[in-house]
Amino acid sequence: MILAKTYFPAHMENRMKNEGDLESAREFFLKHRPTNLNFLLTERYGWMNPYLEGKEKLIEVGAGAGFSKEFITNKNLKITDFKKYPWIDQEVDALNPPFESNSLDAVIASHMIHHLAQPLVFFRQIQKVLKPGGYLLIHEVQTSFLMRILLRVMRHEGWSYDVDVFNEKTIANDPKDPWSANCAIPELLFTDSDRFEKALPGLKIVKNELCETFIFPLSGGVIAKAKTLPLPIPVLKLVNHFDRLLVALFPGVFALGRRIVIQKI
Repeated sequence: MILAKTYFPAHMENRMKNEGDLESAREFFLKHRPTNLNFLLTERYGWMNPYLEGKEKLIEVGAGAGFSKEFITNKNLKITDFKKYPWIDQEVDALNPPFESNSLDAVIASHMIHHLAQPLVFFRQIQKVLKPGGYLLIHEVQTSFLMRILLRVMRHEGWSYDVDVFNEKTIANDPKDPWSANCAIPELLFTDSDRFEKALPGLKIVKNELCETFIFPLSGGVIAKAKTLPLPIPVLKLVNHFDRLLVALFPGVFALGRRIVIQKI
């Protein structure tokens, strides 16, 4: 069952709290700054900062609760989402972004690509609005064996390998449900960098690495929540080092995340 090619739990099966409640998630984080979650988000956004130094026009698509501005050091960042929340700078449809061609230095997409109904359309649109040499910085979920176990246990999101992510007409998620999630999409897109680049000439993958193991479940979740044990920073750093070892030795079993840098050439 864990290795099934397709698994989608119904919303009523979800064992995590506050699914899609961005307001509560943001308010709770800014008020309490939970150590475990703060550490996770520092890891998820901190690696992006060197690619963003000196950039003038950069956006995040699907920014959700808007946590990126707490960790991205470039203050030119504008955050966008499909819905206009008070903290969102601009309401933007990621599949039809309202930006001029060759106008953006960088785009961030953190844990939003696995929610897209048409992934290939998204990349074509981002390719259009990026300047030559511009970056698309992605942090995404990875459907390793451990991730599929966690998804089965928490019944929060699902996966399907039976979608052709390199076909523009493919509908990989429910277009009417922004929280519809196919966690296999990033793995299907990025496992073979050559295939991605052939499907999208003019885009080059310059970084493609797996990451995260226990540091993710220990966070308790970013938006949807599960109970977790708060840990001191030295312990979290130790866990993070152990995670890197597990991912390096057994990526197909333990990797829960993926970092990707795509450059327009």
